Amino acid sequence: MKIFFNASLTGKKLYKSNYLAIIDQLEKLGHTIISAPVKTGEITKVVQASQQQAEKYYEDLMKSIAAADINVFEVSYPSTGIGHEIAVSLHKGKPVIALYVKGKNPYIFDSVIDEKLQVLEYQINELGTLLKDALEYATDQQDVRFNFFISPNIQQYLDWVAKYKRTPRAVYLRELLEKDMRENKDWKKQK
Repeated sequence: MKIFFNASLTGKKLYKSNYLAIIDQLEKLGHTIISAPVKTGEITKVVQASQQQAEKYYEDLMKSIAAADINVFEVSYPSTGIGHEIAVSLHKGKPVIALYVKGKNPYIFDSVIDEKLQVLEYQINELGTLLKDALEYATDQQDVRFNFFISPNIQQYLDWVAKYKRTPRAVYLRELLEKDMRENKDWKKQK
């Protein structure tokens, strides 16, 4: 499984050993860390980065989030950047595991209702078991790719939706299906 991992660079002063322990456990479980910007990143470099460097960093970050099967974050240290990355991950339909140490619950996620988001308290000595279970659940939450042919007329309509409603075609189709599932009485009887 390809995993993207990140955490607060500022929080690295307090939680560096935790970050490294999480990365280590993910690798021990047989997963590939495709990117872990916090591992090599330094807050001074971020602050001193040029506009061009910052844009390149962000572009690479977004590519890594999109390329991963599951995105894992350590969220004990508050970070708007990490919050943004989690929001982007969920928007892209990626399963997210957000880990925090006791007493550092990120309360903002209490109001996020998304089956792809797991917000979990951890202890270093129990990390292996916790991550194994969380990754199994996250694997079940991964989207399944589904391709089909459409007429040119439907393609034009979907292009129009994407342009004028600013809604990606796949998101629009998924929302139509989800609406039908909620309203379909025969489907509800089967569940």
